[in-house]
Amino acid sequence: MQTNSSDFRKKPNYFMYLSIVLFIACALLTWKVISFKQQINVVTTERDSLSTEKDQLVTKLENLKKQYDQLSKDNAQLTDMFNQEKEHVEKLLAKVKNAQGSVTKYKNQIKSMEGRLKEYEQQIEDLKKQNKDLTAENFHIKTVLDSTSTENKTLATHNQQLTETVNKGSALTTYDINTDGIVVKAKGKEIPTKKSKKAEKLRVCFTIGENAITPAGSKTVYLRIADPSGTILATGSGEEYSFDFQGKKLQYSAKEQVTYNNKAQDLCIYWVKAKDFVPGTYTVDLFADGNVIGTSTFTLEK
Repeated sequence: MQTNSSDFRKKPNYFMYLSIVLFIACALLTWKVISFKQQINVVTTERDSLSTEKDQLVTKLENLKKQYDQLSKDNAQLTDMFNQEKEHVEKLLAKVKNAQGSVTKYKNQIKSMEGRLKEYEQQIEDLKKQNKDLTAENFHIKTVLDSTSTENKTLATHNQQLTETVNKGSALTTYDINTDGIVVKAKGKEIPTKKSKKAEKLRVCFTIGENAITPAGSKTVYLRIADPSGTILATGSGEEYSFDFQGKKLQYSAKEQVTYNNKAQDLCIYWVKAKDFVPGTYTVDLFADGNVIGTSTFTLEK
């Protein structure tokens, strides 16, 4: 009996071993479950972040489309250009919507598109301001080209055509138009004078304004000066001393060939007297590309 009792005590406690194994297994499973949940949370957070980023880019692109649509409505003559820009936006929008994973690579493209849109808007605002200034000048054109009432009626039509061209934003403009009578001294030094009898020639200086839309290249600027009686100062009356303006031949006083590169450019044109200047108020008009690009007046005294 003593031997049997001793043998029983020496037998392994399988139940205890099994409990330990189960405990370890439960601990491992619990750790895996916790780790898996953490991974799920990380993935969910990243997915939500990517979704938010994607939604933001989509919103920006949708806004760009709407802005180009509005620009096309407000500026019908530039519709084709704005439609091309909108096509680029739509293509990028499709890529963003179909993108899997990060869309960070598209941010720079969208930023560039936004910058280009702002440039267009600024250029349009600048042109509107220039057009507003030119509209005031156009009222004077009716009495500039000729002194007869019949010709003035024709100018009303020309003025309307000019306004339509200006509204398209492609006409050149000038500013700071200054006209002086000139006396030439020793070594060709030019001295301004207001005296009609002293003046040997007239000097008309001005600035051709910056315009990003008009084609660059060679431009012929025509100067047309009318004396106080309305007579055009011209070297001759033949076609070689005239130019075309909206289907009509007009005499010019002088002309200058310039190379225009879409930037502001200073220019002076001269008229050398054929006879003494009469005192009074003179009218100066400048033409280029079939448009009146500037007008002003000046006075010579006795």
